[in-house]
Amino acid sequence: MKLVNRFRKSKFAARLRKTSFYEIYKKDQKRRNRRNDIVCKSGNESLAKGIVLAKVDVVVTTKCNLLCEGCSHLMPYYKNPTHLDRDRIVASMKKLVEAIDWIDHFNILGGEPFLNPDLKYILEEMPIEKSRLVQVLTNATIIPKDPELFDVMRRKRVHVVITPYPSNEAIREQLIAVLEKEKVAWNYFYPKWVDYGEPQDWHRSPRELKRQFIQCNSVCKNLFDGRLYYCFRCSHVYDLGFCQRRKGDAVDLLNNTTAQNRRQIRRLLWRHKPFTACQYCLKGTKQNVCIPRGK
Repeated sequence: MKLVNRFRKSKFAARLRKTSFYEIYKKDQKRRNRRNDIVCKSGNESLAKGIVLAKVDVVVTTKCNLLCEGCSHLMPYYKNPTHLDRDRIVASMKKLVEAIDWIDHFNILGGEPFLNPDLKYILEEMPIEKSRLVQVLTNATIIPKDPELFDVMRRKRVHVVITPYPSNEAIREQLIAVLEKEKVAWNYFYPKWVDYGEPQDWHRSPRELKRQFIQCNSVCKNLFDGRLYYCFRCSHVYDLGFCQRRKGDAVDLLNNTTAQNRRQIRRLLWRHKPFTACQYCLKGTKQNVCIPRGK
């Protein structure tokens, strides 16, 4: 231990800390430590050794009534948007919950989730026994009118998360009034929009991709059409056909056993190699700069 401490104080170690390699190593270590130290909100610290997911986006539709420039989820690129099959959504959520120990919260999103007529069924069948919270992310352009939907949201601890846009100001206030009348929890979300870039091959070298992946550090996993992806950008880049999904790029929840899902999810969380889709994204690069929020 004395030798280690002497080395850390040496001039060589000081020069080493100034190199680009050390910066990459340090960020990689921070990423590993954050994953290691996740403890669920219930206070059960034993789960820190299990599989704990911070956030899982559940995509219920690719239909959206806005066409925001710079949409990171690539919704404007869907020429034939559709609602995802509700039974596959529910089945994949149940398979996911069987395979892990805790999910801090689910995000139900699209597109615009309130466009999906099966939203009530999806929320009703959601397995929430291993999660703290369920959120429905909306652009506040649609006011639900089904009283049974509000009843489900109250029972399932659903929070409606509203993203304020300049174009939805009038209807946004109406939606808030309805949610408060129905006693459904809600809150604002002011996302910092950043440029994920056009879904094109940016022709980065393997070394650049490795550096990008370390700096990206995406926390939120994405559940799309029966598969669990490392991030939302991966799921939509593959689904839109910009590049081919390779073996290991996603966990096929519906076609695996619980043991297989658990093993593959663990690999996905601890993965150090970039995905094919990373070449089609700017997250983790110097080009990933702030842009104006969608209209």
